Amino acid sequence: MTYNVNVGSGVNYLEVDLNWEDTSDSLTLSVYTPSGNKIGTYRDSSDGSTNGRIHLIIDPSQGYVQQGTWKFKVYGESVSGTEDYTFSFAMH
Repeated sequence: MTYNVNVGSGVNYLEVDLNWEDTSDSLTLSVYTPSGNKIGTYRDSSDGSTNGRIHLIIDPSQGYVQQGTWKFKVYGESVSGTEDYTFSFAMH
């Protein structure tokens, strides 16, 4: 599933939260900037703990977050059956 989020001007950082709570299944989250650059592909342990959740803060060191449409791709890397999840996004 791909989520497209439009980010306007003056945004300092982005907060992204992918939560599925079941550590026996593995989801990944790939993040792309509006210019098409891939920031990275993140897994459960990418935020420092393995808990069925990927919580990221995207805070560019050079100032404001790039304006335009950001893409977030959720992928079931290793899933037994179906895995429900929630995806949330906030601009700060």
